[in-house]
Amino acid sequence: MDFHLEHGLRLQTEPEYKNLYLWAIQEFDAQGKQIGHDHIPWVYTLNFTGTSFALLDSIEIESQRDEATTAPPEVAQRQHIRIRLRPGHPSDDGDFSRETTFSMFGTDRAIKSFELNIYPIADPAEEEKCTAWGSVSYTTEIDFRPETMDDCIVFYLYVKPDTFARYGAKIAHGLVDEVIFSVRWVSGFYSEWSPSISTSNVKVLTGGGEQKIALSSSHKVEPPQLGHVGKAELHINRRLECRKREAEPEADGEMPDFGPERVVVGTQVPAGVDPRIFQTLGSLKRAAWFIVCLLALIFVVTLSKH
Repeated sequence: MDFHLEHGLRLQTEPEYKNLYLWAIQEFDAQGKQIGHDHIPWVYTLNFTGTSFALLDSIEIESQRDEATTAPPEVAQRQHIRIRLRPGHPSDDGDFSRETTFSMFGTDRAIKSFELNIYPIADPAEEEKCTAWGSVSYTTEIDFRPETMDDCIVFYLYVKPDTFARYGAKIAHGLVDEVIFSVRWVSGFYSEWSPSISTSNVKVLTGGGEQKIALSSSHKVEPPQLGHVGKAELHINRRLECRKREAEPEADGEMPDFGPERVVVGTQVPAGVDPRIFQTLGSLKRAAWFIVCLLALIFVVTLSKH
């Protein structure tokens, strides 16, 4: 297995700014020259946004190879939720100044693969928790063919069965518009010292042992590696926009009032009837009222002359 590492690592227990931090991890090139700045554990909040969701359900049935045995087959059923992530909060879209880049110690590559896997707790005595795992990109040979795996970080969230069922129902019914995953105090996350609580660059130290750190014989520090997550927050949001009231259409022209007649807007024409018939009837009705009014006026004028 060939890991794709470009720089060496060493533990610096006598940093230049010892009044700010007591130790740091440094990267160095083939000539031993330091690359970049000192990196110390990063304990502040980092946000991720969900980009895709999957509810995975599987079953495994294993029978004894001996057909003569009467032992029942072993059945294992598993469910978990997989959420693809990207670094950043949804509100950061388009704001590159708040974007955080992750890379493995020993490389300059930006990590592109982030996942959150959610599992139900099988043992009621077990507590809910969150852990982290990661791997440096490597190439291996499978069936005489080289296969390359990219740098990746995977979070594992273990929750109670009823919580898992609620999350699963939302995803299965498409009731998810936004997923925000936040972590803090993640072992194995490092960054440069900063008075701020935000960072634009995070270095990752995995727990696989592929990133060798040069240690002095008198060192008393064990640099934290990926595994423990001190705090995790998951928000699965459903957003609905209220429908705006449509403006009433303006009338093309006013209709003269010839009496008790009223115009009904939006009356549906019965199926199979030509709408022009109703238009003709309406015109005849208005003409009839006009004639009635005219005859009444003539009658009044005739009486006034006598």
